[in-house]
Amino acid sequence: MVLQFANGGNLREYLGLNFLRLRWIDKLHIAKEIVLGLIFLHKNNIVHRDLHSKNILIHEGRPKIADFGLSKQTTEASKTSNSAGLGMLAYIDPKCFDTDTNGYKRNKKSDIYSFGVILWEISSGRPPFQSFNQMMMIGVISKEKKEEPIKGTPPQYVALYKQCWNADPANRPESNSILKTLNQLIADDVDFKLHPGFTVK
Repeated sequence: MVLQFANGGNLREYLGLNFLRLRWIDKLHIAKEIVLGLIFLHKNNIVHRDLHSKNILIHEGRPKIADFGLSKQTTEASKTSNSAGLGMLAYIDPKCFDTDTNGYKRNKKSDIYSFGVILWEISSGRPPFQSFNQMMMIGVISKEKKEEPIKGTPPQYVALYKQCWNADPANRPESNSILKTLNQLIADDVDFKLHPGFTVK
């Protein structure tokens, strides 16, 4: 899961350098590889708790989840304090900022929320709320405001990341369900449907 050296840098850097060359099929495969890593973690009852584009490393074109500094076994995570100040704000489950759920512990569904934000980032090629400072970001996240879909994004993909960042954790999909949706999008050849004249060289 963790690489000492990643020749493609992290996902944020990779998207910044390669986004204009990426087809939708490439973006879907990136998303699929990340969720496969998430499935592995969750199957082993590990909650990452700090999933974002800077701790997903790209090696030989394939993403790998890294940086487990905040990771916890689910039994351990349920017993420990969980400050919203830990991690990158734009990717943190808004429940952590909700005063009505004081002491909310990040869990598997919190990882799913973070993954939903990453899905949006893969579709846009840029970090969420890029021009916002920390205070502005806390404001929009606590009010559950989201980035708008990017023009040309497959509707099923938009629906998927919106499910992932649903305000109610109970309504967020499981990682296996996300994989199923991504596999279907890959099988449906979205590049051809979005661009009928598209040919693979």
